[in-house]
Order: sequence, then structure tokens, then C-alpha cells
Amino acid sequence: MPHGIVAAVHLPKPSDAIPDSILHRLHAEEREHAAELKERRRIEWIGGRLAARVAARQLGVELPALLPDSYGAPQAPKHLTVSIAHKEGLAFALIARKAHGAVGIDFEVLGRDRSAIAPKILNEFEQAEVNALATHRQWTAILLRFAIKEALYKALAPRMRRYIAFDEVQVSELANGSACVALSLREGDPPSHAEVKYEWISAGLVTTARVRWD
Repeated sequence: MPHGIVAAVHLPKPSDAIPDSILHRLHAEEREHAAELKERRRIEWIGGRLAARVAARQLGVELPALLPDSYGAPQAPKHLTVSIAHKEGLAFALIARKAHGAVGIDFEVLGRDRSAIAPKILNEFEQAEVNALATHRQWTAILLRFAIKEALYKALAPRMRRYIAFDEVQVSELANGSACVALSLREGDPPSHAEVKYEWISAGLVTTARVRWD
């Protein structure tokens, strides 16, 4: 994808045992961490690391252990930027060289209409844009803005080192897999460049973001 290499792996059901042959694809430190997690979270965590390893090999890189930082994000080697997302039986990883900026990825499935979350996600401008759409298109529009913000937050978080609220980003001009984002960060050094992309696939919605501090 435009912001780096994306790989995905299918996840087993939480009740399924994970074969040793799969576990031994992880680093020893990763196996130790995974052993402390419970069922679904354990499977999602392992799947994300396996996806990251597949993506990294496309760059000719063998990853070290991707252990979580205090916010739960994978701690990547200094020359790489890594982001992981998982939902509904799939785990995704996005990897890029850090010289091009920091990246983030999110994956969402359309599912049932949950438009009631809009006030928590959208600002007044975004809500007005959604309200102008036909009713049957509004949930998709809300989910798309949510997913774009999630990917962008993941790209920002390693440097910001704080929770970023939904109203600190405004999403507009969504068309043909791209959107404009305007940042109004309450604290921290804003990036000089931020861009987002999105793609609908058969399984759901994949959004990616890249930010740079030039």
C-alpha cells in the first residue's frame, strides 16, 4: 500500500489451541509475553507479530522481538516503523522504513449500524458532512472517518506519548482512497506532514496513515 508493506494473517477461534510450530515462529520474548495473555487477546497479539514478520521480510528485514510499549504499541527497531491492527479473525501489520515517516494502520468491518457513536467521533463540520448524505450511507461515512483517525493516531502516538482525542483531527474531502486531515493537537509538536489512505477490501476497511516531522 502507499504507506508501506501490509501483510495480514487469518486468526483461529479463541478456543483453538495454537500449535507449537506457530508459536516457535515468534521470538522467545514474544512467546513469554503471549503466554501471559488470555484467549482472544493472545491470538490477536500473536497474529499481529506474525503478520509483521511477513511484511518485514518483503523489505529484506528479520524483525527482533516486537514487545509492546507502555501504550501497547509494538516497539520497532529504530530504522523501521510498525503498526498492527486486528478484528474479526484477521490481523494486519504495516511496516515501512522510518526515514519516510511514522505509519499507522487500522482495520474495521462494517457490521451493524452503530451511528450512535458519531458524537464521540465527529466534530461539527464532520457531522454536518455525514448528515448531508443519504441515510443508508451515513454509517459507512462515520466508520470511515473513525478508521482514518485511528490509523493517524497510531502513527502519531509513538512521538506524542499521550492519548489523542478524536476532536484533535478533522477529516474531509474523502474520495478515491484519499482524504485530507487537519490536526489541532492540544499539546506536543505537530508533524509537518500528515497523509491518510483507505481501501475497502472484501473483509472490510483498511486505513493507513503516515506522518513526518521534517
